[in-house]
Amino acid sequence: MSAQLKRSFETTTLRNAERNASMTPAERYELDTTDTKAIFDSPEAFEIVDTLLELYRTAKRTKQQQEETIQSLLDRLYGRKSEKSKYHPDQKLLLPELAEEFNEETNDEDQDAEPFDAAVESDSSADKKKRTGGHGRSKLPGHIERRVVERIDVDEPNCDSCDAERPIIRIETSERLNYIPPKTIVDVTELVIRGPLPCDCDEHSPKIVRPELPSRPIDRGMPGVELLSSVVIGKFLYHLPHYRQVTKTLKDAGINLSKQTVWDWTRRTADLLEPLWELMRKRLLAENRLAADETTAPMVDRRRPGSKTKTTYLWQYYGFDDGDAPYAVFDFALTRGHEAPQAFLEDFDGTLLTDGHSAYRVLKSLKHAGCMAHARRKFDEALPTSPVIAARAIALIGKLYKIESECKTLDADERRKVRMRESSGPMLRLRLFLEQEQSRVLPQSKIGKAIGYALNQWPYLCRFVEDGRLPIDNNAVEREMKSIATGRKNWLFFGSERGGRAAAVIYSIIASARRHDLDVWEYLGDVLRRLADLNPGELAHLLPDAWSRAKSASPSTLKAA
Repeated sequence: MSAQLKRSFETTTLRNAERNASMTPAERYELDTTDTKAIFDSPEAFEIVDTLLELYRTAKRTKQQQEETIQSLLDRLYGRKSEKSKYHPDQKLLLPELAEEFNEETNDEDQDAEPFDAAVESDSSADKKKRTGGHGRSKLPGHIERRVVERIDVDEPNCDSCDAERPIIRIETSERLNYIPPKTIVDVTELVIRGPLPCDCDEHSPKIVRPELPSRPIDRGMPGVELLSSVVIGKFLYHLPHYRQVTKTLKDAGINLSKQTVWDWTRRTADLLEPLWELMRKRLLAENRLAADETTAPMVDRRRPGSKTKTTYLWQYYGFDDGDAPYAVFDFALTRGHEAPQAFLEDFDGTLLTDGHSAYRVLKSLKHAGCMAHARRKFDEALPTSPVIAARAIALIGKLYKIESECKTLDADERRKVRMRESSGPMLRLRLFLEQEQSRVLPQSKIGKAIGYALNQWPYLCRFVEDGRLPIDNNAVEREMKSIATGRKNWLFFGSERGGRAAAVIYSIIASARRHDLDVWEYLGDVLRRLADLNPGELAHLLPDAWSRAKSASPSTLKAA
């Protein structure tokens, strides 16, 4: 149908609608009948019908997309946050994959469950008390320091007749957990200055001798190591903005500081930690496989009040636990384009595990692997509107995850053999199923987008089958991103590019330390103390994995250092 005819048809329709508003029902019926007959008697009748059908299909697609969007938002607000299967057990009658999965889950539950009668018979009061641990209160950890605050004795410990003291049979203890708030301390360093000798042994020697001050994290600065650690850990681990620290925690401790002073301490701490960050980055790039992800971080230019908020990005590059660089290194960038990962990964030559973001795929020199969790998540979002197709895809992906759980403890070669033998079948069935259903669904619907994403990423999603060293998904990287998402709700934005860079460095150190289950306070304090006066070649000893090994070997060495 020509554009002119279509415009004429739309104009006529609008004009008819305006006339219909002022007509009686009888006149409107007569007009509608006349217009319909006139349309079908015209030479362009078939073209007009085709246009009407196309408008109808467009309206129907738009309505379906709106309904899916509304349902998705409602499910996100009020539905379950877990990505575990949410389809109904009755769907196993339609889908063989679901029937098999439900049968396996039921069998596992039956094996683990205790018969009801046996449980009732053994549920005596003594057994119940033993299981619950007395009053249901767990014992306090043994590593916590104990102090005796009071000893309660009987009022009359002596015999009433002979006044002899009753012997002590035993002393029972009652423990309560307590907390002593931190206190502010001023560390005083005394310099012993010595004067001239009474003799004239050496006329050229100085008359007054004074020692050199030891190196400090901030030269000629007021804060000690513990205070610097408190400020940095408070913001980047406990998500306390500098303003809240200045007006609450530090002020309550009797310290009056400006926010600018605390920010300057944070920046200089990041400058001190940057050589360690750079060494972690070099170790990462020497690996043959990495994972990556990115998240947003708003930035406001403090030098230009009233300026618009910019969206900047923190990129995370993740070294796997079984590699030589088990670190999480963050990088700050102003863009989400390929320039940021291209600059960071310039010297990297291996396999990169990511989601479907196109900025990673531009890096042609790398081998790319995809995240199965991202593909599954899109089917999970389409589950309310397309339950049958989405549930079957989720069931097939669930089989892959079950195989992964069974071969988790195997080495890379054995894991690859298991995947080639057992995971190849479900992957092939999943692809054939998606290709079959793709032509039956609307491309812009939730299920259409999920199918399109999975098929577009298919070569990368299959990479884990042929490489036993790769995980099936990128969930480990996303877990590290949660701390940034939580902190972003508190500190809200970066104040400059320099602030974003400092945050990336400190986040890298803290995240890598937590991956090795280190006491972040102890680790960061020791690192800052030793970085201030570091000898050549000792930087590698401060890496989280090396520091953890040294602590396990000789705990007293670190305290002495």
